Amino acid sequence: MSSYRIQCATYNGKLAKGRTHSLASGEPSDDLSAWLAPTLEDGGDEAPDFVAVGFQEMIPLHLALAGFTKTALDLHDDELRSAIEERYSTSSAGRKKRSTPDGERYSLVARRAIGGIALLLYAREASVAARLRDVQVATVGCGVFGLMGNKGAVGIRVVLDEKDGGETSSWTFVTAHLAAHQNKNKERARDWRAIVERLVFEGAEGQKQMFDTGHVFFFGDLNYRISLTTPKKLPLHLLKHGINSLTPSDPSTYASLLAYDQLRQERSANRSLHHLREGDITFPPTYKFKPGTRDEYKNFKKRVPGWCDRVLYASAAEDEAEVLSYKSVMDFTRSDHKPVAALVSIPASSATRRLPYRSPYSIDSSWRLKQTIGLVLDRFVGILWCLIMLAGFNKDARLGIVNIALATLGAYYRRALL
Repeated sequence: MSSYRIQCATYNGKLAKGRTHSLASGEPSDDLSAWLAPTLEDGGDEAPDFVAVGFQEMIPLHLALAGFTKTALDLHDDELRSAIEERYSTSSAGRKKRSTPDGERYSLVARRAIGGIALLLYAREASVAARLRDVQVATVGCGVFGLMGNKGAVGIRVVLDEKDGGETSSWTFVTAHLAAHQNKNKERARDWRAIVERLVFEGAEGQKQMFDTGHVFFFGDLNYRISLTTPKKLPLHLLKHGINSLTPSDPSTYASLLAYDQLRQERSANRSLHHLREGDITFPPTYKFKPGTRDEYKNFKKRVPGWCDRVLYASAAEDEAEVLSYKSVMDFTRSDHKPVAALVSIPASSATRRLPYRSPYSIDSSWRLKQTIGLVLDRFVGILWCLIMLAGFNKDARLGIVNIALATLGAYYRRALL
């Protein structure tokens, strides 16, 4: 093979209020395929060797913290794999292609979740699945108290046997959900640092960080917005006009607005997302839409739009790595985010190399303790929250608290009277 083709897809699956369908119960395959393989037009007919799928806010937060994300992953796996295989098979036979020679087949390499953040990695059976030598997974929570899983990251690292000289290649995939809100750049930088320091992969070579690899792909809801103050003041009416003027067929229309993109500003100042690269953005800001609409944003005064959902990478191939496609999918309307997918080509001649730069931060010596404390906090808060929601008939947390208080008082006085 002359090159590796890597596809990364990310979606903040926050549910539209009042909708009965959810990601936890499974999106229709036709919708999934539109997101998971929107790159066919740009990337040609060749199927990707790896498909990494990241979710944020996959299920309601109280259920996620209580540990129910695994159930959602179980429901998603077959649906996701079927959508990928159907989209990349040589005909439109759909699910039947899984058992026929001319259909593409993918194997689930690994899946892992923390809170509502989930990552699934699939390997193409015709090219890389049989060459997997090692698989490592890691998680880090950096939300409440800097430890909980409402924000954080999930990582999967795979080591492949290469044909020449018994060498191996190392591929790392990380999906993340960083701190929200317009004025939280420092918090997002703090989350990034926590991910680099505490997302630790353990294998035959000991404890390794995200950048101890040949190729790393970092994607998710990174929550960077459009700045209203830098490089100069941007009134809301000019922001709205700038968004309405974007034309995908004319990339030059994006230049002026992207100058206000917080992520680009933070990277340029070397404050966050060190060493990572990104393809050209030729799609509208992916947040914040009115659920149920294709291109209608919510009130700018309450939530400033932004390219929150991104796919970045670093490769030992450096300039030889090529972003073949980088798109959002506007037809997904169940969330206030639009999903994003990117397809990156890495020359096979560069596969066995390692990244030439050092990690911006060293391993946190207490990473394992913090991971354990974060997990305990997740479960405690999640279960308590679920009880409150249940006591409140799943309508109002305040009502749930009152119900629990009344039940506790009733039990106390009953015991006192007896």
